[in-house]
Amino acid sequence: MKPACCCGPLAIGLTEIWDDDAPGERRAALVEDGRIVEIHIQRDLHRVLGECGNGRVDRKTPSGVYIMADDGAELLVRGKVGAAEGAGVAFEVTREAIAEPGRFKPAEARLLDVMPGIPTDKDLLWHSRLAAMNANTWLTKPVGDALDAAMVGASRIGDVMVSFQRTKAGLVFDVDGIGYPLAINRVAATEIARLLRLYQVGGMVMIDFVSVESKAGRIEVAEAFDEASASDARPFERSAINGYGLMQVVRARPRSSVLDQLFGTNIAALSDETQALWLLREAARSSGFGPRVITASTKVAALLSSAKWQAFREQCQRLSAAPVDIIADEHLKGYGHVHVAQS
Repeated sequence: MKPACCCGPLAIGLTEIWDDDAPGERRAALVEDGRIVEIHIQRDLHRVLGECGNGRVDRKTPSGVYIMADDGAELLVRGKVGAAEGAGVAFEVTREAIAEPGRFKPAEARLLDVMPGIPTDKDLLWHSRLAAMNANTWLTKPVGDALDAAMVGASRIGDVMVSFQRTKAGLVFDVDGIGYPLAINRVAATEIARLLRLYQVGGMVMIDFVSVESKAGRIEVAEAFDEASASDARPFERSAINGYGLMQVVRARPRSSVLDQLFGTNIAALSDETQALWLLREAARSSGFGPRVITASTKVAALLSSAKWQAFREQCQRLSAAPVDIIADEHLKGYGHVHVAQS
């Protein structure tokens, strides 16, 4: 495994930020010359990278200490901590909580001597995150269409198909196509680099290219991946492509990827949280004068009706200028729907 050549985002022509906020979920896209190159999502339910808070030492383990924040969130502080169990502490989030298939990894934090004098609320951290992209223009525009490949787990470029799936070990890509293996792999390498940046993927990535016998050909494909990754600010390391067509990539992972946020602990189905947030988004943007009636599965309806989601329901009501009612349907197919009732 060796570090790949990587540099920061390049300002090529016009760069824009497209803001696409809704109750409980902020979305933004970095757009270069009219093309979405990065999607960023921040959910208000979870602790955010750089956010500070107070809590207490809940329990100690050989790998570190678990902190219970004042809001009930659990965070891991790695290494030895002198504070006794039950002691009050201040902390800063150093890695956000990450949902993987079948499991949920808690956020990680470091302990602070004192809370910072400058607030680190989610609004400030979100706008700082977007400002760091140095875009020329900020616009309010939807970015949902760029989630299409994420939803189906595949992207087609001509006769080349790139399929991908989340696993506990990481994100796995499979390459297939019609034509010469070297040509297929070059196209796939460029597309995979684009998808990794687009969906802000971190952690372990395994790529199964079409097998190429020539070592020079394999090097050419790996270098095509490096070249396509050059505008991605996220650092990464990769292996060479072996004789079976496998290449391993390890990318920094301070936050959940877009895929992690969409699917949570599921593999290829939207999480209950995603379904609930998308229904609120749809209700907030619906038109008409009557109450918004959100019909969802029993589990999603329970989420939407919970005390923890009250602020999001109220925000939805303000944006739609109408009451919001939640209906549970245990026989519902799909993730639900929004109906504007006759007032």
